[in-house]
Amino acid sequence: MPLTLHTPPAAEPVTLAEAKLRLRIGNDVHDDAINQWIAAARERVERETGQALLAQTWVERRDRWDGDGRLAAFGTQFRLPRPPLIALEAVTTYDADGTPSDHDPAAFFVDTMADPGRIALKPDTVWPEPGRAVGGIEIRFRAGYGDQPADVPAPLREAILQLVKAMSEGGEALPPVADSLIAPYRRVTL
Repeated sequence: MPLTLHTPPAAEPVTLAEAKLRLRIGNDVHDDAINQWIAAARERVERETGQALLAQTWVERRDRWDGDGRLAAFGTQFRLPRPPLIALEAVTTYDADGTPSDHDPAAFFVDTMADPGRIALKPDTVWPEPGRAVGGIEIRFRAGYGDQPADVPAPLREAILQLVKAMSEGGEALPPVADSLIAPYRRVTL
């Protein structure tokens, strides 16, 4: 089931000034490269942890609600990928002819405290069924620790700085210190 980044974060968890201070660079000659390293390091930390760091919007397209183990509590709860969940923005189903039907996010209970975040059916309701067999469900949600760099846990911000430093030295491997910083945030899957 495809998961697509709809709206990337508006900022990075680490500023250019913080990275330049860590790299001990006082001029602006390498600013473009450093900004690229910061973005690449954030993306690497997000991949390694399975989390969204700063607020970003994702769209998941599905064929049906069940089938991949994300339905829970006797089919009344659905776990969303890419924690931490900030908000459910939209649920859309498509008829056989491709006509969309928007479902009010308020029709679902949204649990942003769970890890991963989840949506649940309200009493006496059922999951909205699509009319087409392929890609008939679209779920749009916001995920991340918040909108500001300071919202991101300090160990993850430090891991980004460690990665930026390694990239500046030509390294591509995850530095051991960065690996140990992100270890508690990694998703455990069976």
